[in-house]
Amino acid sequence: MGYVPPPTPQHGLEEGPILLKDGRTAFLRRAGPKDLPLFVEFLRRLSPESLRMRFFSPISPEKAAELLLSAKPEEEKVILMVLAGDPPRMVATGEYVRLKGEGTAEVAFLVDDAFQGKGLGTLLLERLALIAAKRGVRRFQAFVLAENQKMLNVFMESGFQVRARRDSGEVEVEFEILLEEKAAERFEWREKVSTLASLHPFFFPRGVAVVGASRDPESIGYRALENLIFGRFQGPVYPVNEAIGKEGGTVGPLLAYPRVESIPGPVDLAVIAVPKERVWEALEASGRRGVRASVVLTTGFQDQEARELADKARRLGMRLLGPGSLGLVHTHPEVRLAAGLAPLPKPGPLAISSQSGTLGRAVMAYAEGMGLGISSFVSLGAKADISSNDLLQFWEEDERTRVILLYLESFGNPRRFSRLARRIGKKKPILAVHPSRDPLVRTLFAQAGVIRANSLEEAFDVAALLALGRLPENNRVRLISNASGPSNLALEALREGGLFVEHVDLGSTAKAEEFARALEEALEGEAGSVFLLFVPMGFTSEEEFLALLEKAEGNKVLLACVMGSPGVRARVMGQVALYRFPESAAIALSRAWAYKAWREEPLHFPDFPDLRLEEARKLLEGKRTLSQAEGAALLECFGLPLGKGEGLSLKLTAKPHPLFGPVLTLVLPTPLGDQVLGQRLSPLTQKDAQELVRPLSHGQSPDLSGPLDPAPYQEIVLRLSRLLEELPQVEEVSLELSGPRIARFEVRLGGNPEPRNRHAHSKPR
Repeated sequence: MGYVPPPTPQHGLEEGPILLKDGRTAFLRRAGPKDLPLFVEFLRRLSPESLRMRFFSPISPEKAAELLLSAKPEEEKVILMVLAGDPPRMVATGEYVRLKGEGTAEVAFLVDDAFQGKGLGTLLLERLALIAAKRGVRRFQAFVLAENQKMLNVFMESGFQVRARRDSGEVEVEFEILLEEKAAERFEWREKVSTLASLHPFFFPRGVAVVGASRDPESIGYRALENLIFGRFQGPVYPVNEAIGKEGGTVGPLLAYPRVESIPGPVDLAVIAVPKERVWEALEASGRRGVRASVVLTTGFQDQEARELADKARRLGMRLLGPGSLGLVHTHPEVRLAAGLAPLPKPGPLAISSQSGTLGRAVMAYAEGMGLGISSFVSLGAKADISSNDLLQFWEEDERTRVILLYLESFGNPRRFSRLARRIGKKKPILAVHPSRDPLVRTLFAQAGVIRANSLEEAFDVAALLALGRLPENNRVRLISNASGPSNLALEALREGGLFVEHVDLGSTAKAEEFARALEEALEGEAGSVFLLFVPMGFTSEEEFLALLEKAEGNKVLLACVMGSPGVRARVMGQVALYRFPESAAIALSRAWAYKAWREEPLHFPDFPDLRLEEARKLLEGKRTLSQAEGAALLECFGLPLGKGEGLSLKLTAKPHPLFGPVLTLVLPTPLGDQVLGQRLSPLTQKDAQELVRPLSHGQSPDLSGPLDPAPYQEIVLRLSRLLEELPQVEEVSLELSGPRIARFEVRLGGNPEPRNRHAHSKPR
């Protein structure tokens, strides 16, 4: 069994917004002595039964609060608290406590009676386990009253290997918190359930309120209402405009209301289209009404203002799309939702997310022109709350979505994105366009299996092929053509993409019947893809060729190019993706094959049984710097070979990036300066390490007997990645390699700006 990287929460591990199992919002953070009043108020609200389950005997709220927040000098205690509502009230707490240096900690939870059954106990256990594991705790134990079945279920269903021992009326629970695949899957499952529940009111609202609905055709409130009506939303639509007054009135064909609170029916989604200064008021009114989802179309919010707006929405129990969003559409036949400034498009298999609203509108129009229908489209706007990470989890489970297309301008949590994309990409292809030329963005996409497009046009070229629902079974392509010049362009592009081409040249006089026979033979052959390239020569008309494509069907990937064909660059015809230029078709097929190869590659994070993790953590306890001997001991704990060897001189560095986390860089020193051979983001899979050291395969062994063996360097890379994941206190590591051994090293701990531990080993160790 390999190493299982711990899950990365969307927000902070110890502080940030969280989602309950029912999709409602809350906030988690560390607790301290200053929170005593919140704890007392929380405990006063609890039933005597809940207090007894936690403390085993009657206790006053004041005494219980002091007990929960106190810690002895010899103890390490981590206390988390959950806040909900506006103003925020404490609704849950969890803690672990251990004697300093011990490997076992005692864990306990307490949840408000009204919030039990919403997954808070499980969430607190997950967070505490992740925090404790990073601090050297190996196992949790808990003492639970035998009748407290709810708490026992939290432990038993956690995914950890729980051992329980009953003694009289108590149950002692104990389990290792070293993460295994089952526990990690449970963590991911809980978050996905919560995320899906929070997004359900956006995509399946029982009713929609348009706050700021207007009779003015030039207003966004008018257009938002119009799109809902013309899209034939399958639920009630409620225009809201305070100018209506108490006597009531209509906006368009619908009865309007002066306030959200006066709407008689259920409202899950509020589309807010009021001036900026009134958005807060509209959001608060929606929250009081019990609205679960809000789309803020209003623009003009600065980053800080947008974050404050999102915080307000969360305190009100809502999730927020925007501000500055174009809205969202969902073409499900039982919904038909166009909640915003974009009309309802033709249904289809493509899901699209865009940070830019205007670009998103253009993208939808382009997709429709290609014959690519939309399952759903979401304009993220300022992305203050809902992000592409949330949407990926929804589209993962959406049966109508076959291909996911993301236009990204920024990342909220790239490590979380990478983990989600790696999981979801094994089921559905994810296409991404990012305007930055930052090589780390390319690296992130490559590691996560995301198909990176250099332009929106290229993204749609690939989407047209993937939307057909098939991937190449192998890297063999049957190219059928009637023109040598365009064929040469296609051949070169296909070969550059790692594809093996079987070329059938029908000649310039080929007729439709010859194309049909060649296609029939190709469909019976072993090639996984069939590429038909047609140039009108006067012997076969374009109409005849297109008619052939419309009837084409089979179990292979089918694509075609018609040179000189008018219209959009690419489009879908039946089971065929059609392109104007051969290179475009070839690049799309190459991307599809590369994705297929990545999808079949096992996602394996190697483990190393010889790691001395506990020793390494104890070595760093209370340290801001490390001596020469301590630095060497730390590397040895992770099996990194110290000394001088024979072979290539290299540098391997690990430096933190404020957005992407630890970045591993492999460098070849040359007389003309350092040459970067590759970069990868931690944590690294076996495949990631192979790709990082791949350039070494072209080197020469020290004895000149053959190519350089990259395997030892690959292992060093993987061990260093593991060190960075296990020891977050280590900020930077720089290794100078002499052959596959470490001749010099630097280790920098967090918070210290000066490098240290630059030491040379004069002889092998």
